[in-house]
Amino acid sequence: MKKILVSIILVTLVVSVTKAQTYSQNKLKYDYHQYVRQYGDPYDPALSGVCSFFLPGLGQMLSDETGRGLAFLGASAGCGLVTIVGYGSFISSAFNGNSSGTGSGAGLMLLGMAGMLTVNIWSIVDAVHVAEVNNLYIRDLHKTSSMKLELEPYVARININNQMTTPVGMTLRVKF
Repeated sequence: MKKILVSIILVTLVVSVTKAQTYSQNKLKYDYHQYVRQYGDPYDPALSGVCSFFLPGLGQMLSDETGRGLAFLGASAGCGLVTIVGYGSFISSAFNGNSSGTGSGAGLMLLGMAGMLTVNIWSIVDAVHVAEVNNLYIRDLHKTSSMKLELEPYVARININNQMTTPVGMTLRVKF
């Protein structure tokens, strides 16, 4: 069992490290405030946020940031463990009639719950930002040319020597 768990962790780390660019590098170049959703974006920020709401770190994993997602998942699980330990201590002290232990158990339980809430909210916001910044990176990666060609039909009515004529043609516009 330990060998399987260690191999899964190693494969996850290797996959997350071998990517060409990561969010920590992309966020220095791209500002998520400038993101506008476009057709063809591979990562959906709304979907990433919703997934991270239900399972902290899943939104990051969907945006190809597996290591970052596992960190959020681990932090949430750790806070959940602190909550469970605090709850157990609180219940055990309450049944044994030890009033001094109930305060520390309740405090530990509340600390774990506050930590879980903080990690979950942070995970949702981070998942949205990761998806937006990674989309901006992929857009730049797929840019082939900064030149744009537009071809439009041209039809007009003009008066030449008191005769109305209708020239027809095409207009070519080049934008850089």
